[in-house]
Amino acid sequence: MKRLNLMLDDIAFIRSGLGDNQFDPVRFGIQAETAGVNGFTCTYSGSPKGITERDIKLLKDLKQTFFNLHIPVNSDAMRIALSIIPDMVTFVEIQSNNPRKILPLDPNLNQSEIEQIVPDLQANNISVSILIKPEIDILKAISKLSVDYIEIDVSEYTEAPDINEELVALDKIKSASLAVSKWGMGVNCIGNIGFNHIPVLAQTHNLEDITLGSQFIHRALLVGLEKTVIEAVQLMRYREIE
Repeated sequence: MKRLNLMLDDIAFIRSGLGDNQFDPVRFGIQAETAGVNGFTCTYSGSPKGITERDIKLLKDLKQTFFNLHIPVNSDAMRIALSIIPDMVTFVEIQSNNPRKILPLDPNLNQSEIEQIVPDLQANNISVSILIKPEIDILKAISKLSVDYIEIDVSEYTEAPDINEELVALDKIKSASLAVSKWGMGVNCIGNIGFNHIPVLAQTHNLEDITLGSQFIHRALLVGLEKTVIEAVQLMRYREIE
């Protein structure tokens, strides 16, 4: 069964932009768990405008489900990950001039750093993942690494300008999911996923976590958190049964 995962980064940026601590990613995440979300993701960028070290510590202490921490490949982020021990660490690239923007990592360029870091995380029972584009050359590089999961950036699919490009992007997602699962790794996905994308992704074999972010949060602010979680979970389960 697919799992609904929620990315909390935008709540932190709303908090910073409005200067209003009522927009608390920790409280939002715990309430989402209570409503039925299967886990949450947040990104430590080092920016005071985003998720803070305090947020991460509180989420770790209070959470009841699965906690995936996005971090860049650097020593400060590794220090925080090893001090907090989330369930999973996913390596991402963060756009230098926009801490809200996370980007897929190219394992061809980061292979030696990742190989040095992965054993320390796994020794602390932290699953290791990498956010990637579903491209063949990147998949070949992934096959050489001892990571546990990959997180596919599906934004090429969710942001496709027409049906033809959408189908091409979806085929890449399916091919990547199949290849990586054959290597014994788990597969998650993220990337501007809206409610209209859930049915198709829920029918994609081997995908485990489907991570929603800004579009989920926008809807929750309009109709309520509990109703939004119920709608998302029903879409996922209904399509799986079909």
